[in-house]
Amino acid sequence: MKPCVLKFGGSSVATPERIKAVAEIIKDKRETCDPVVVVSAMGKTTDELLTLAYSISQNPPPRELDMLLSVGERISMALLSMALHDLGVEAVSFTGSQVGIITENKFNRARVLEIKLYRITEALEEGKVPVVAGFQGVSLSKEITTLGRGGSDLTAVALAISLGNVPCEIYTDVPGVFALDPRRFPKARRYRRLDYAVLSEMASSGAKVMHARAVNLAAKYELPFLILSSYEPDRGGTLVEKREHLESPGVKAITTDSVVMYDVEGREGVPLLAKVMGEVRVLNFSHDSTGRHLVLFVPEEERDKALKILSDLNLRFSIREGLSVICVIGWGVGTSPEIHETVFSVVGWEHIFMMSVSDMKMCLVVSRDREEVIVDRLAKKFGLYESPEG
Repeated sequence: MKPCVLKFGGSSVATPERIKAVAEIIKDKRETCDPVVVVSAMGKTTDELLTLAYSISQNPPPRELDMLLSVGERISMALLSMALHDLGVEAVSFTGSQVGIITENKFNRARVLEIKLYRITEALEEGKVPVVAGFQGVSLSKEITTLGRGGSDLTAVALAISLGNVPCEIYTDVPGVFALDPRRFPKARRYRRLDYAVLSEMASSGAKVMHARAVNLAAKYELPFLILSSYEPDRGGTLVEKREHLESPGVKAITTDSVVMYDVEGREGVPLLAKVMGEVRVLNFSHDSTGRHLVLFVPEEERDKALKILSDLNLRFSIREGLSVICVIGWGVGTSPEIHETVFSVVGWEHIFMMSVSDMKMCLVVSRDREEVIVDRLAKKFGLYESPEG
């Protein structure tokens, strides 16, 4: 049979019970393909390991941090292999380095250069299920590296491409891609099919369904993939692929992300921006004509990292918290006067701290206590509740 890649995220393998449920999904899948499985760390394990590292050192060496963080996925792969064996399914677990995921010589956010497939091929030929630790690889200089946040998605997509664009399924805790976060807006529209470009914009703007790097890699090689729920695997999901679309603009999704604003005064505005963006994810920024006054918007989870960088540079800055960035996403959103007018009528100019517009996205920074009301009103205006779309 043809191989298929199945990736299970942290919530899907968060407990022993969930791992056993995932093993059942894999066993059933063997009736239609030969699974190659990729796993994330259990639940919040990666966050817990990061907290542990920073409780020891405020500046842990990148090499040792990668060595520590790679442990989470190794636990998952071993436990899932045990669960499969209990179901009578022969399985063999592999770390990223064992399976031949070769990366550049960079710690914490390495790029995958190639995958040497011989151990996976060997396992499949022996009738075994390879269970691969996501998020990690080995560098050209033989060091353990990690791929950064969402690295397990990247592992799965890279494996599916390397195996010849085989079927790829990404299992999460929600049954596909929704126009809004379904955990907060239960009536949000679910998409049966979606274009890479829309999902990439969503992922880069705060949607937790999949990492943007993985979406962009799939788009580059035109690898279709399915996003579905490990809790309800029979409910169907969202097929992400290259789709033809009409030129008429339309809103497909709204995303939100909690952000922190840094108002920085001092020297070298643009070089400073480049330095900060090399270390943390900057969602938005602005600077004055002199380049000496810079405003940065950083995701809340990267607050402390940005704070440390700016403090180490001995810069004067102030912080504003309690903010959210709301992004309206879809084809032609950035060039549609009608969409802009609708957004401004709902939000109100006086409530906008900053705005940015690109071809497919319009983002507004607002006070977090207004976020839910604004998203709900925009969703009603743009028809993003219920009625699934194909």
